[in-house]
Amino acid sequence: MTHVNDTAAHPAHDTASHRTPVNDPAARPTHAAVRAWIVGLLAEILDVAPDRIDPDTPLDLLGVDSATTLVICAGARDELGLPLRPKEVFEHFTADALARHLTAPLPAEAGSR
Repeated sequence: MTHVNDTAAHPAHDTASHRTPVNDPAARPTHAAVRAWIVGLLAEILDVAPDRIDPDTPLDLLGVDSATTLVICAGARDELGLPLRPKEVFEHFTADALARHLTAPLPAEAGSR
């Protein structure tokens, strides 16, 4: 049983032009954008259309393993400018949960509200 939901192309791997300052909340990507990026990356890796990926399906059921986790971490850093450790992927183990984690306010932002 595949928990895979077919459409957007995965962004090019141009690391310099895709970096986003994580300390500038206005420049950081939105939850929807990060979730779409994660879904697009998984679709590319799994060779399926993005709309076949259910963002609420646990990543291990989609076939994500430790090697894929490293690809997700490198992509988050290089393409989104967001630091991500493998441990965090395993702690937030759906595309939606991981996107929420990556777009959550930083401690300094949360304190200033």
